Amino acid sequence: MSENDGTFTVMTYNVHRLTGNDGRTSAARIAEVIESYQPDIVALQELPGARFRPETGGACQDLAHELALVVRRDVHYNLERERWGNVVFSRFPMRLVRAGGLHPENRYRTMVPRGVMWVEIDVCGQKLQLVNTHLGLTPRERGYQAKVLTGAEWLAHPDCRPPVVLCGDFNTLPSWSIHKRLRNALQDEQERLKFGHTQFTFPSNMPMLRFDHIFISPDLAVESELIPRTRLTGVASDHLPLIVKLRLACLEQPPEATR
Repeated sequence: MSENDGTFTVMTYNVHRLTGNDGRTSAARIAEVIESYQPDIVALQELPGARFRPETGGACQDLAHELALVVRRDVHYNLERERWGNVVFSRFPMRLVRAGGLHPENRYRTMVPRGVMWVEIDVCGQKLQLVNTHLGLTPRERGYQAKVLTGAEWLAHPDCRPPVVLCGDFNTLPSWSIHKRLRNALQDEQERLKFGHTQFTFPSNMPMLRFDHIFISPDLAVESELIPRTRLTGVASDHLPLIVKLRLACLEQPPEATR
């Protein structure tokens, strides 16, 4: 982040349980990817060790904490965990608002549970609401999950006030109706107008699809987008990371006065 100019970077990254395309599991490689681009906020999906089970005495948290320590260096990272593998790191002060399952109560359940995490992050004195999620593999799953995500418990909750960032692995292409539904929930034209989705994130060794997205509320502006395709990112996970530099519109630099 540039000091006081209202810009910050967000990375969303499905880390595939830290298992790369070569079949090797390595937290160090994922940490290296993160450190290479120095994002201010990191939203991860499929991180093992994010599942908390009290009967284990907290042992399942070890990988998440290890990764937090590795990527911290001289900057304090906060970590919140959610039991379906969604994790958020932040350079800024952060608190967990809510984390839970992503399905209607007493309704259709998925074979692989999906979750959502909502954190509030203090960015330049502004309270940023960031929602990190991972939708299911079938249209039926995603339909139910998108309904819950855009409902009163999450994006439509009165406390989920702009500025808002929604990010994650949506298993959804930009042309699909669920993508439009999520974009409309945030009134987000940036996803459509700025990005164009000419760059892809999956599979990482030969990207042909765009499943990873960052949606934003109108009071945020997109400065730049990066999907790094390198030797390391091509093997560390089956997804490439998506990194977006955002600006808080209320902190945009005013134009110079005309003399």
